[in-house]
Amino acid sequence: MKHWNELDGSIFLSKIFSYPVEIGKIALFSFTIENDQPSISMDFDIPEFPDNLPEKWKSTEYNMCRTGITCNDIKDLKILNLPVHEVFTVQINRENDYFTFEAISDSASIKFNTKFISITEPTVYINGPDDYYFK
Repeated sequence: MKHWNELDGSIFLSKIFSYPVEIGKIALFSFTIENDQPSISMDFDIPEFPDNLPEKWKSTEYNMCRTGITCNDIKDLKILNLPVHEVFTVQINRENDYFTFEAISDSASIKFNTKFISITEPTVYINGPDDYYFK
C-alpha cells in the first residue's frame, strides 16, 4: 500500500489533497490500545499539507496536518520501547485477509497485523517552530 488515500475513510483526505498522500513519515502524537476490542488508534502529523483547503480553514496560517488510523481485530502486536514524539517511518502491506502495519523510529517500533484499518478525518493546526518535526 503506497498512499493514505487507499484506506477506508479517506474521502475527506482526498478532497483536501489534490494528489495521493504517500504513506511514509509520521510524527506520532497519541497511541491507544483497547484490549477488550482489540483495537489500536493512533493520531499523528504528516509532513504534507493540504493544497485544497475548505473556506473555513483558509483564514488562518495553519501549517500542520494531523490525521490518524483506527485498527481493529489486532494480532501479533509487538512494541519495542514506548513510542515518544519523534518521526516514524510507516509501511502498510496487505497480506491475505490482514494488513501488516509497521512504524519504526530511531528508538522505537510498533508492528502488528490488523483485519480492518481506516484513516481518521484530517485536521489542520498551527504548529510552532520548536514543535515542528519535519524539517
